[in-house]
Amino acid sequence: MKVSNIIIKSLSALFILYGLYLLWAIFAFGGGCNKMKSETHILPNGYIGMVYVFFNQKEGNPKEYENDTRIYRIPKSGVLRTRNKANTGWMDTKRNLNFYYAENDSLIILNKYISARDSIAKLDSNSIVVFEYGIGKGWEAFGQGYLETASYIVDSLKNFNNREYTLTKERFENWNK
Repeated sequence: MKVSNIIIKSLSALFILYGLYLLWAIFAFGGGCNKMKSETHILPNGYIGMVYVFFNQKEGNPKEYENDTRIYRIPKSGVLRTRNKANTGWMDTKRNLNFYYAENDSLIILNKYISARDSIAKLDSNSIVVFEYGIGKGWEAFGQGYLETASYIVDSLKNFNNREYTLTKERFENWNK
């Protein structure tokens, strides 16, 4: 009897621990995670290069929303300074992260290669694509301190590895030109 009681108690303890693990997993990866707001990035028609969005900027553009989606209008410099706080958490990048060229009164959608699940095999090497979208903190911006930043590259597959995408101090300071 003692052996069977030990086995029953051990199995009960394992089931309780497994249940606690499942509750933690649900909370950590679904129920308790912060969800990012959807974003729409509108770039000047034909823009090629690195894009930087700097958050929490007093002199930055005012917050803009449309149907609960953040709108970022990227200037010709490719540097946007916004009063928005950083958009952190998890996001379905396929549905909630969109990039467009502004042409007259219409928007032209850009393809995106955000993660390994996106397929570049279907893309023409000359087509313009959004690469390497990421959000981070800790980028020291020319004496401005450590800023929260979103950044990505807009270019063709053909030129992706052949260009320099460095932000200069002049571009950072003349962001709204």
